[in-house]
Amino acid sequence: MAIQKSPAPPSRSSLLRRIRALESKLEEIDGGSGRAGRQDDPAAEVHELIASGRPMTAVRRYREITGATEAEARDAITQLGGFAAQDD
Repeated sequence: MAIQKSPAPPSRSSLLRRIRALESKLEEIDGGSGRAGRQDDPAAEVHELIASGRPMTAVRRYREITGATEAEARDAITQLGGFAAQDD
């Protein structure tokens, strides 16, 4: 019986190029308002950081925006689903 190899996952640089290309297309469609909207809405920025798997960055940004303590910020990000069971 032959062992099948699964294809290698795409490289990080390849994924980043694809993300940049998608973002460029979205800006063309959206007229560039997508990025400006994120900067104007700090809550959206925090949610985006959580969604992209960067909970500690979300905690730091939450603290910058609200002035919360480290514990308060971690609790808030946890409630938003930012920390999975295996995270710190």
